[in-house]
Amino acid sequence: MTDESCGCEISAQEVRLAVVDLDDEGKVEMLRPKTTRIELEDDTSEADLRSFMAALDEFARENEVGTFAIKTRAKKGRMAGGAVSFKIETLIQLTEGCHTRFVNPVALSNFAKKEVKEYPEKLPVYLKNAFLSGAYTLSKG
Repeated sequence: MTDESCGCEISAQEVRLAVVDLDDEGKVEMLRPKTTRIELEDDTSEADLRSFMAALDEFARENEVGTFAIKTRAKKGRMAGGAVSFKIETLIQLTEGCHTRFVNPVALSNFAKKEVKEYPEKLPVYLKNAFLSGAYTLSKG
């Protein structure tokens, strides 16, 4: 695996993925993999869990991902993540050959306001938080 970072935003039954790297000038650039979402069809099905895991492993290999960066979600309260999303989080953490870092939402918001001068051209709205998580991880080491 290499230095590519993959920002992850977990929403409902899917993970949204944005692969970022540093260009020759040290600026964050977003790569354009063909896969940007992986969905977990049925979290009670062992076959679906294994399929999701295999898709993550393949994604990490194809895109030379060294680190997955996940925006931290609340475990309880009104804004808490659901049980399925925490299963997805666990599967990301178990991806062979990759590290996982968690990014605090407040730190991510501050990073976006203070350090992100511009977003990549044609960045889909659904990948904005995933991009920020990956960029934060690369920038903050």
